[in-house]
Amino acid sequence: MPEAGEAPDGLSPLSDMDSTAAGHRGHAMSSSSFSSFVALSALVAGLAACSSDAGPGPGGAAGVSSGGGGSAGAAATAGATTTGGSSGSATIGGSGGNVTGGSGAGAGGSAGSATGGVTAGGAGGAGGAAGAGGAGGMSFWGPGGPKKQFTCPAGPFPAQSMGQQTNICTTGFTYNYGYNEGPTWIASQNAFFFSNFIQGSNLGGDIIKYTLGGACEVWLHDVGCNGLGVSPSGNLLGACQGPRAVMEYDVTTKMGRMVATMAGGKMLDSPNDLIARSDGNVYFSNTTYELGNRPQGLGSALVRIDPLGVTSVIQMGGLNGVALSPDETKLHVVQMGTWTLDAAGLPGQKGGPTPGGDGIAVDCAGNITNNATNSAYGGPDGKTLIMVGGGTNAKTAVMTVPGLP
Repeated sequence: MPEAGEAPDGLSPLSDMDSTAAGHRGHAMSSSSFSSFVALSALVAGLAACSSDAGPGPGGAAGVSSGGGGSAGAAATAGATTTGGSSGSATIGGSGGNVTGGSGAGAGGSAGSATGGVTAGGAGGAGGAAGAGGAGGMSFWGPGGPKKQFTCPAGPFPAQSMGQQTNICTTGFTYNYGYNEGPTWIASQNAFFFSNFIQGSNLGGDIIKYTLGGACEVWLHDVGCNGLGVSPSGNLLGACQGPRAVMEYDVTTKMGRMVATMAGGKMLDSPNDLIARSDGNVYFSNTTYELGNRPQGLGSALVRIDPLGVTSVIQMGGLNGVALSPDETKLHVVQMGTWTLDAAGLPGQKGGPTPGGDGIAVDCAGNITNNATNSAYGGPDGKTLIMVGGGTNAKTAVMTVPGLP
């Protein structure tokens, strides 16, 4: 069932204008009263005309419009008003505009007729302003939405082979913990990232950054993550046992946000490995390996996070590393098998192969390999393979066929 990251309702209540006018109450009206009534009627008509011409705010206050009328306009100045006048949150956006990238103007553009009978409503200009906010494209994965982070070159490819190997993080660098895992490549940083933690414990855990051809550094201390990946927005995605969550870390500010903390109505345990698809889907293994002495939640399971941040359990059971095929139509899961994925990223038929080992890497020819504890491709041409574990071993190798980060 949907749990984490659902878009909030955020609906702005519509305000009905009290259109009660002075009238007679079953007795004759004097000439002076009639004159006052005419003057009041003229005033009301003037206000209605102003309301018909106005866009934001007061224009919609004339009555309940067919789609939220001017009430939507007030929220539109924040660029987050969506269909029906609902305003979205800063992260996820409104249900009809920002998340889906809809027209934004929606029903808010047609002011409709007012229930109070004061005026038929104007052009609903405020709804149009909301459209500008919706078209901006704010999504669960940021202002630009999800994007493909690496594209394999066209084949055919030669046979894959490993060339020169280089040990890294051996000079002038000291690990805080005894186990390396979960590497990935972030192109914007020209660097590999991998995790360093205590195997079997939820305590501690650093993220190490290795700038290609340069030095290693503790990029984040004691965040408690295992498998890492590049997110659909180009930031660092982490399967993190410390917070029992899938995290995304901004590669510039290092600020983190929780992408998912629950699935199937239960807390995650020790997220282990993950992979993101270019359309915003994320697939991860939830295990209990680094749960520590905390109470169990979901248990071992393969979980999908859809492009809106909603989690769903694909299959329960033992598993480990996860990876995608180069064309993103297959999901490979250690100990479980391989699923086909449809255009929306939904798993279909399950079959082979069933990879073994711990973490897996996939090259552009579709080869699935186990290297050390875990590995990933990177470098400007995708032909540098980083291999980490067991223990604190870490090295790179030059490959003949590029692969996925």
